[in-house]
Amino acid sequence: MPGPKDYYKTLEIDEKADAKAIKSAYRRMARKYHPDVGGKGQEERFKAINEAYQVLSDPSKRAEYDRLRHGYADRASKSWGPGFHRVEREPSASAGTEDWANLFEDLFSGTGNFATGSSAAGSSRSSSVPENEVSISLEQVAEGSLVAVTVEELETCPQCHGSGLDCSRCGGLGRVNVPKKFEVTIPAGIEDGTVLRVGDHARIRVKVRDDPRFLRQGKDLRARLRVTVPVAARGGEVAIKPLVGERMAITVPPHTNAGKVLRLRGLGLPQRGKRTRGDLLLEVELMFPEPFSEADDRLYDELLKEHSDKGGELYAPR
Repeated sequence: MPGPKDYYKTLEIDEKADAKAIKSAYRRMARKYHPDVGGKGQEERFKAINEAYQVLSDPSKRAEYDRLRHGYADRASKSWGPGFHRVEREPSASAGTEDWANLFEDLFSGTGNFATGSSAAGSSRSSSVPENEVSISLEQVAEGSLVAVTVEELETCPQCHGSGLDCSRCGGLGRVNVPKKFEVTIPAGIEDGTVLRVGDHARIRVKVRDDPRFLRQGKDLRARLRVTVPVAARGGEVAIKPLVGERMAITVPPHTNAGKVLRLRGLGLPQRGKRTRGDLLLEVELMFPEPFSEADDRLYDELLKEHSDKGGELYAPR
């Protein structure tokens, strides 16, 4: 795995150089390698100089850069004796999936610090990174989705070519915000609040809207199922509309009390990155016929005569 870039070497300065020396070196090299002076062949060198200055001129970014750089050197030097080298997992900003190059790219983009997170897509590492919110439905969570978003990306200022010298457009920063449109793949099973990376530096936070019928509990879905008293008493089929797919018939077993939970396996949400799905849990709610007929009254009168237990037991709500 490649090590971090040496920004000090890029600016031809010592690691102990102060802010004045860094600025002086940058101005000298920026003028020397500016594309308008050195030609298009110097564009990559000029970009590298500008990148190094963006990090080393910011005290917090420089401190984080030095910490990561020295940490990498320490890991590279560890061994278990002659001929044996210890292999360690490189530090990560979020879920452990990015290498050192990505860490330094984020540092240059304005991330600043690297807070760990547990989200499968990675947590946002700093409020300075452009972040937008995209709202999706529970159906989109179940099936995955492709959404169009517009985010702002930092790009090299076209007026000063990144030097920042006497530039009114970028205010001397060398970079400007440019709105860009992207199509983002929302993976099935995504969690509310997950942050996804878009483009080079921007991020979007996924907001899952509340659903009027279903409550999400991890990969399971919960809902209340209204069942008529006769069906609950004698059993029978009722038609339901799951989150996705066509209406289907389910069986309510005889003698089903209010509050009983019916579990429909595989009708919940997919687990992100896996083929397994959660279940749909239906809590039975009894529904009396409306309106009550005289025949209904007679039937319930007979039931009252047959059963002495009138209820009355108290219990805590769930």
